[in-house]
Amino acid sequence: MTRFGLSKQERIKSRKEFQQIFSSGKNLVSFDKKIKATFTAEKNNLEPGVKIAAAVSRKAGIAVWRNRVKRLIKESYRLNKYLLIDFAEKDQYNIRIIFSPYLLNQKYNKIIELKDITPAIVDVMTRVKSSL
Repeated sequence: MTRFGLSKQERIKSRKEFQQIFSSGKNLVSFDKKIKATFTAEKNNLEPGVKIAAAVSRKAGIAVWRNRVKRLIKESYRLNKYLLIDFAEKDQYNIRIIFSPYLLNQKYNKIIELKDITPAIVDVMTRVKSSL
């Protein structure tokens, strides 16, 4: 696992995993109410690590805007993932997180940049770590 990469092993891909996280996961909202995270964590000596996904509802805006938000969420996580990965590997946690916009939508946020999303992602990541 590279320090600043986001490989296929670090992403949630399957529908089964998404359903499991949404059904049994806990929800957290960032301090500025921009990002919501649904996560599960289990103590696992076999596969410690973190897997993430970005999910944006169709109601949030047009496809171009939604895809940009997903890219920005993944980029923000990728640059700050060391906050969670070191903790998960040290304490043998298997963490799964789905990030999604909470109060972000195209109607009120036409132009969105990385600097708008990064503080919310970092806040949610630290709150996930502190809740374990």
